Amino acid sequence: MLNLKKQKGYTLVELMIALLVGCILIMGVSLAYSSIKSLILSSKNIENAQEVLRFTAQTFTRSLKQTSGGIIVAANQITIPQDSNSIACNGSRPIANYNEIYSLNGNNLECDIGNGAEPILAGVQDISFAQNNKLVSITVTPQAQQGEPDGVGAARPMTINVALTRVILEEAMGV
Repeated sequence: MLNLKKQKGYTLVELMIALLVGCILIMGVSLAYSSIKSLILSSKNIENAQEVLRFTAQTFTRSLKQTSGGIIVAANQITIPQDSNSIACNGSRPIANYNEIYSLNGNNLECDIGNGAEPILAGVQDISFAQNNKLVSITVTPQAQQGEPDGVGAARPMTINVALTRVILEEAMGV
């Protein structure tokens, strides 16, 4: 008579099923990681674009609304004359009349009030200016971040329109 002992351990079928379940779990985790990484990258690009647009809008709105006119616009440079004791792009209040000259140097927006150009904003791919009567249009393109293509999505060009409020009010009041 044959004495068959009961074998302990796993069968080949059980091992194959365990291997299949493990592979499915690993694929699920890697897909989730990939999705989360992509989402984080997109969020960083949007955050950078929002900051560039917010700062650009804030800076040019302040500068253009306080000027009394005489703006000189070039494709990638704008000169904005300012009266004495008005807030300059670097936060100072010069005691004499001055010009703010904004231009792009590499990926940095720079401002010069006569003391040499100072970078005031990084992460700008391109900027251009246009003036139509008493409306100045600033088209700014944020720099694409970490693998995003230039000019699309968060890094697409955006236009900010700013009215020359002081000029309009002075004309309306006859000053």
